[in-house]
Parts: sequence; C-alpha cells; structure tokens
Amino acid sequence: MVSLSLCMIVKDEEMFLEQCLNSVKGLVDEIIIVDTGSTDNTKEIASKFTKKIYDFEWCDDFSAARNESLKHAIGDWILVLDADETISKKDHQKINDAINSGAVAFQLIHRHYTNDSMVDGWISSISDSYKESNDALGFYSRPIVRLFKNDPHVLFEGCVHENVNESVRLVGTIQLLKIPIHHYGKLDLKKLKCKWELYESLGEKKLSDDHFTHYQLGVQYSSNNKINESIIAFKKSIELYPEHAKSWAMLGAMYKKSGEIGLALKTLKKAKKLSLGDFSVLVNLGSLQNEIGSYSEAFENLKLALKLNNKNPLLYINLGFCLYKLGDKKRSTMAFKRAALLDKKYDHLLRI
Repeated sequence: MVSLSLCMIVKDEEMFLEQCLNSVKGLVDEIIIVDTGSTDNTKEIASKFTKKIYDFEWCDDFSAARNESLKHAIGDWILVLDADETISKKDHQKINDAINSGAVAFQLIHRHYTNDSMVDGWISSISDSYKESNDALGFYSRPIVRLFKNDPHVLFEGCVHENVNESVRLVGTIQLLKIPIHHYGKLDLKKLKCKWELYESLGEKKLSDDHFTHYQLGVQYSSNNKINESIIAFKKSIELYPEHAKSWAMLGAMYKKSGEIGLALKTLKKAKKLSLGDFSVLVNLGSLQNEIGSYSEAFENLKLALKLNNKNPLLYINLGFCLYKLGDKKRSTMAFKRAALLDKKYDHLLRI
C-alpha cells in the first residue's frame, strides 16, 4: 500500500480545523500543518492530530506557503485540503483505490456550499447522497487538482488561485476522480468578504501577459461586485486568448448584469459556441432571450441546460416564464413548483 500525506496551510482556523482533520482520520498516514500566523487556537487544535506543525511567515503568496507544506511530506501521495473542507468517510476507500492504481494526479470535485441559489451552476441539496450537504441549501462544483504523487517537480504556481496543474503535466496526465471535497467557507459571509478582498489585491499583483491571470482577476472583481472592472479584465483575457470560453461566458454574464443586453447576447452566443454545453451560459442566454421575447430560442437553450443540471431553481424560473409565454401554462406551473421546492424563497411564484 502506498502512503498518503495531508498538506495544509492555515491561519486562524479554530472554527473548522478539527472537523477537517477528523474527516481524514484513517485515510492519511501523516498530517503536515503550515501556519502562516494564527492568533487563535488553531495550532493547539492541530497538535491533537500531528506534531508536524511548522511556522511560515506570510509573504502574500499562497504558492510559497503551499510549497513549504509539500517540502515536509514523506508520503508517496499528497492530499491538499483547506481547514474549511472535509472528505466524506464513505469516499476513503475510493481514494485508497485511486492512489494504488498507477496514476499520477487526480482532479477531485470541489463542492462549494452556499445558501445563495443565484450562484451560477447552483444545485439544491435536496435528496443529495452526502450528509455533508445538510448544512446548506445547496452547492456549486468545480474540478480541482488536490491529489497527486509526491514528486519534487510538482509545485504550486501563482500567488493567488494557486494550482499544480502545469507542473503535474510535466510528470504525467491528470485524471478525474468523482469524489467531492466538501467546502464550507462560503457560508461564513463576513470571512468570505475579507478573503475576496485579499484575493483581489493579490490578483492585481499577479497580472501578467497570460490571459488566465486577467480571467482570474475578472472573476475576483465580479465576486466583489465590481462589474466595470471585471468587464475590462475579461476583455483583456479574450484579447490575449480569443478562444478562452470561460472569459467569454463571464464577460457575457457581466454585460447582462450591467444591462447591456445586445452585447450580452452576442457575447454569450460566442461563449456557447466555444464551450459546447456550459450550464451557466445556457441559462444566462435563455434568460436574456426571455427578456427580448425570443421564447422559442430561450426554450431550446433552457432545455439543454436542464440536461446538465435539474436541481437549479433559477433554471426552472426561466423555464416557467418561457413556457407561460409560449402558452403552456400547465408545464409552466410545474416548473415554478419545482423552483419553489428547490428553494422556498420562490414560493410566491406558485401564486402566478
């Protein structure tokens, strides 16, 4: 059997850390904790689980801190978690099987729990198979490389939104492992706001001629509700790499938020061609087509979105409105009922 090291960087994480470390008991063979300046009980909590706790002076660089944690790992494989994340006990064996399969690295599914059903790609927790989802109304997910072989060539890059993707590809291919990392940090809105402000500051420092740094900064601006700044960043990303579908998708979403309907439609149609099936693009496009009265086109895009995610209330709201305008009041009512079931704040739609 190969060995597995958990590598973490932490600062003032007394609220979540014990939950995280308990979740990997029996899965990992060692725990590496790099502390970047905690003033609460974080290190005391960590000491219940490991003696491998190291201080690291924060230098506005997440990769530097992550790579410091990798230096101390002696396991054959490395699992990277943040303190506000967990791994379900029922997935331990699947992870053990994966790291014994001869692969090099895996993308896991990063589940961000949030009660905000307006977030792109949000999925209701109703009937979810994981008990970890009970603490939130729903979540949205993104793939992320957090499980990889312990190799000196594999290092994090980027002072913010750091990742090992490029260095892993020098060693081998990345495979998808459909196991969620359960992330609860977005439920703490006060702490989240502080984090977004830090990420924005670091993102501005990180800017280069690489399109992805501008895309990431655009995402950060949009999270901080700086719409005009995000539009500039996404346009620059596209200028540097015109085929980046996510930049087109986010630019279209920001034009939609700013009320520039014509530009939003044009941009989202371009994003649809490049992405070949992105849920948020299809919903945003369908929503805009509803607004301008193109109900048949809207219906086609919303149908495609439904195949990708059938647990998103915003999709059913748009679908219900579209069906109502197309004269199908029975299915329109069914769509509104489904939206209200997935998020009770839409109960008022049942009176329409």
